[in-house]
Amino acid sequence: MRRAARQWLLLLLLLAQAGAARAQDPPQQPFLRVEAAAHTAPVSRLATDASGRLLASVSDDKTLRLWDLPEGRLRGVLRPPIATEAEGELYAVALTPDGRRAFVAGWTGAAWDRAFAIYLFDTGFAGAGVPEAGGGRMLARLPGLPAPVQHLAVSADGTRLAAALGGRAGVRVWNAATGAPLWEDKDFAGPARMVAFAPAGAGGGMPAGAGGDAPGGGMLAATAADGRVRLYDPAGRRLADRAPVAGGRPFGLAWSQDGGLLAVGYEDRLLVEVLAAPDLRSVFRPDVAGLAGEGLPAVTWARDGRGGVQLHAAGYARRAAAARGLATPGAARADFVIRRWADYGLGGFADLPVARDAIAHLLALPQGGLAFASAEPGWGMLAPDGSLAIAPRPPGADFRATGAGLGVSADGTRLRIALRAGGPPLVFDALAGTLGAAEGDTGFAAARTTGRLVVTDWQNANRPRLGRTPLALGAGEFARSLALLPGDAGLVLGTDNHLRLFDAQGRPLASLAVPGTVWGLALAGEMAVGALGDGTLRWWRIAGGQIEEQAALFIHAATRRWVLWTPEGLFDHAPNGGQELVGLHLNGGRAQTPEWASFQQAYRALYAPAAVRARLAGDGAPARARLAQLGELRARVGRLPQLAAGGACAVVAEACLPLATEARLPEGATALRLRLTATDRGLGLGPLDVLVNDRIALRQDASGGAMEAEVPLDPGHNRIATRLYAEDRALFAEGPVLDLRRSGMAAAQPGRLVVLAIGINRYANPALNLAFAVPDAEAIAGTLRARAGGLFRAVQVTLLRDAAASRAGILEALASLARTTRPEDTFVLYLGGHGVRTEPDQRFLFLPHDAVDTSNWPALRRQGIEDSVLVAALARIRARDGLLLLDTCHAGQLTVDQLSALGNETGRFLLAASTSVQEALDSYNDRNGVFAHAVLEALGGRAAADAEGRVSALALGEWVMRRVPQLAAEKRHQQDAVFRSASRELRSFPLAVLPR
Repeated sequence: MRRAARQWLLLLLLLAQAGAARAQDPPQQPFLRVEAAAHTAPVSRLATDASGRLLASVSDDKTLRLWDLPEGRLRGVLRPPIATEAEGELYAVALTPDGRRAFVAGWTGAAWDRAFAIYLFDTGFAGAGVPEAGGGRMLARLPGLPAPVQHLAVSADGTRLAAALGGRAGVRVWNAATGAPLWEDKDFAGPARMVAFAPAGAGGGMPAGAGGDAPGGGMLAATAADGRVRLYDPAGRRLADRAPVAGGRPFGLAWSQDGGLLAVGYEDRLLVEVLAAPDLRSVFRPDVAGLAGEGLPAVTWARDGRGGVQLHAAGYARRAAAARGLATPGAARADFVIRRWADYGLGGFADLPVARDAIAHLLALPQGGLAFASAEPGWGMLAPDGSLAIAPRPPGADFRATGAGLGVSADGTRLRIALRAGGPPLVFDALAGTLGAAEGDTGFAAARTTGRLVVTDWQNANRPRLGRTPLALGAGEFARSLALLPGDAGLVLGTDNHLRLFDAQGRPLASLAVPGTVWGLALAGEMAVGALGDGTLRWWRIAGGQIEEQAALFIHAATRRWVLWTPEGLFDHAPNGGQELVGLHLNGGRAQTPEWASFQQAYRALYAPAAVRARLAGDGAPARARLAQLGELRARVGRLPQLAAGGACAVVAEACLPLATEARLPEGATALRLRLTATDRGLGLGPLDVLVNDRIALRQDASGGAMEAEVPLDPGHNRIATRLYAEDRALFAEGPVLDLRRSGMAAAQPGRLVVLAIGINRYANPALNLAFAVPDAEAIAGTLRARAGGLFRAVQVTLLRDAAASRAGILEALASLARTTRPEDTFVLYLGGHGVRTEPDQRFLFLPHDAVDTSNWPALRRQGIEDSVLVAALARIRARDGLLLLDTCHAGQLTVDQLSALGNETGRFLLAASTSVQEALDSYNDRNGVFAHAVLEALGGRAAADAEGRVSALALGEWVMRRVPQLAAEKRHQQDAVFRSASRELRSFPLAVLPR
């Protein structure tokens, strides 16, 4: 074995040296990818560790995701190197029994090696609540495979790795610890489909000397599209080779728990065959009556929790009655079923509707029940009793069912869409940055598919024609959508993987690879808009025989958070968040872990709503100028500091107790103490932030090497996230994330409303004096007190006017509130005074009363309260619910960019004035400024209220954001309001009760 390992390592070295000259590294440009904390494309395969506490899933979306069981919480995302088109799609995954290593493969490595590879990742799974250091890192790769990997399996003892290969490459087996090849079988007449090792302790009646007494029995079974099922001993000798069904294509494969039986599912027919090991003779076929569909390619046995074993099968199967009425995949109801037979498949059956699209894989779980992978996309879980414990949770729109109804305005900037079949129509306005109900909206044109040009055989077909002229598509590529150009000058076809442009004679002019099937198309002049299978909507400019992408939009279906971005990576997002939904994927070398940075991590660098809207309107100059200002962003993202876990304990009285294995907090835990290690990779180290339930709870200076941080905990669930900024604070690296739960749920306690209102009319420097900052602060504080009603246990208002609002006075007031504010309280901060944008770093700076010297930036920074100081002060205020009201844009310098960044860093709701004129605080009604007047309107009954008359922070923000531009226009001013949230899960809270 040692000699084989040495030979393997020598071979790897020779291949690396030989390939250095001819092979290229993975592409180095940034790839913009959706990251919605769930899969956005069909899920192919699942794997679990021996304890059943970790689940791995892989998808065509080019990610491997790790989930904690049984809750189904996302634990981490592992990313292979990727390129355009299929490169990086993952079709296979296997975990070692301890869950610490993941083998993953698919269409991997071919774009640069001209051969395929298997990647090995460190999962960081140790069973405890704190991820291990090094989690998510690529450890090695097995290159040189002649075909993409369709399936992977690790033996029960963790010593061997097997792969089913596409084409006619057969199966291969390696030493799982060293990568040394053990054996292969290339005698296949079609693609191998699945491989499965016999369970631990299974001998299966193997002949003497064949390895039946070895741990795990040693047998390996394989299915293939050539119709055959094969069974091998540990040395790779065939014990049996049989085609159980003439002309059938066996696909799914599962061993019974005792290793005596194999269940085989077929991809081309509704059939499950149960075979005996080791001769593969047919034993029985379970009843499939009442099913409709193309096949049952997924099978498994699973325990029912009462000592029984059930056989399960799924795939394209639907109940016959449902199938007759099914118009399209992705319908609103769960029509795709898992058939569950009692008594090993010999008993009666039940059909369990679980998914809205085909089921690719069934995986028995060690604790009973099973997990299933769906093209919906997503995965789900059946409890041991057969009930649906977790349903697939696709995060984005399902345009398979609704893309054909896509509508676009004449200028291409407004879209009419539906996110789900049967769902309400919505209108997205890219220039206004709004998403709302389509209430009688008109002026939306759908794709024109008929005219002088006659296109036939294009719907869900791969041989479309323009008249008699074939329209060239790739092998296996199907057309899904069509739009005729204005004046019938040509046509655009949306396919499984491309947008294709043809002239009026059917000649191909241009094509562009796209990240999902184009289910819907609409045209507006030179602008084409497509609804894609990955849940995105994309704008392309079609001119001069070329296709150029302009922008993309992703809408999170459950929360309607959205993010809109340009191909350069500049973005805008919804008031209620969305900046975490997309990020930059950066490849390294072939065997290096790619870098990842979400838009949230690069918020100050990439948040540029004005440039995004200009790009859509046809003006690319602002985007180019912003990018020139940023410099080489890719290099900066690739050198972000690293933040690794070093351990954690829960503070209980005077002790600090290690976290429990199940990530549960011990009784009486009041704080969490984290040990972290920071590494500078060339950008310097800025502050370390720790967030509790998405709000900032700690900001402290970071230093290289080991650090310790302690944060107070909330009652109930605590999600702890860590961030480490680069020195210029334009980018941050994400560190360890912990999901911690307590035994039992804490009863909700009514809290106080805590208001700190600051208004400065009279400055120490009279040149800075204002007229309405103090009345605005007084009016808002008074209205919040008056409208508190019975929402709060008590109301505490602190009002700082003029000289009391010195730098020291403001910071002391914040520190005093931090000492008394509790998690159940609601905190509101109102700042009325001068706010400026610093140069050249463009940060927010609030000028307190004692700011005197305005002659230079160093002087202003010394006297003012810079945003990082404000964030650090807010971090110590423990109120779970918080709203920041900033009426500080009186110098005409602050823009939505700087103000939104402050909300992103605090995790609080932020509502602020943004203006381009000096007179933003001019009175609207001789009493209050425009911004304050809009806030008072909202609290006085103009904002939406619930059935009990309560006005929430969300309703307040939505009203003020709409109302401020209207009020300013009445005074012939230009003024906007910014409303933003950085919370991953939008949870609004009440602020006021309207009088009855």
